[in-house]
Amino acid sequence: MSVKTQGTDLFGIDPETNEILDVGCVTAIDGVDSTRDQIETTCLNSGDREYEAGLGTPGTATFTINIDPSNPVHVRLYELKQKGLTMKWAIGWGDGPRNPDGTITLPPTGVDSDGDFILPDGRSWLTFQGYLSSFPFSFALNAVVTSAVGIQISGSQVLIPKVV
Repeated sequence: MSVKTQGTDLFGIDPETNEILDVGCVTAIDGVDSTRDQIETTCLNSGDREYEAGLGTPGTATFTINIDPSNPVHVRLYELKQKGLTMKWAIGWGDGPRNPDGTITLPPTGVDSDGDFILPDGRSWLTFQGYLSSFPFSFALNAVVTSAVGIQISGSQVLIPKVV
């Protein structure tokens, strides 16, 4: 069964305060991935190259927001980008229980003693770490101000399916 993107939420943990930041007004999330490097294992007498999987190389994810300078979370994210601090991130999928208006209100319930998200099991989650690598502002004609914020991922991602 397919999962609709409507209802997807993005959260981060402020590395200085351990406060959960609800990014809000995210319009797209893309590129949350790590590619697997290749290790060549070809013998001189082989007719074709041979490979084994090597280390994972985390990529750069982006999330697009309609940025609002009166939103303290948007301002805080910009400050954290300037500081170059690594954060923990959680994407709450749009497969959680829906409110009558179609929204999903199932955020992380807290931060544990290790600084990790405490995640409810009523929706799927994708978690990862990374620092904000770019925060460009886009001012276009007849549009709202947006930013396609870059996150350089560090380490692997974890997909946590919802409990049915």
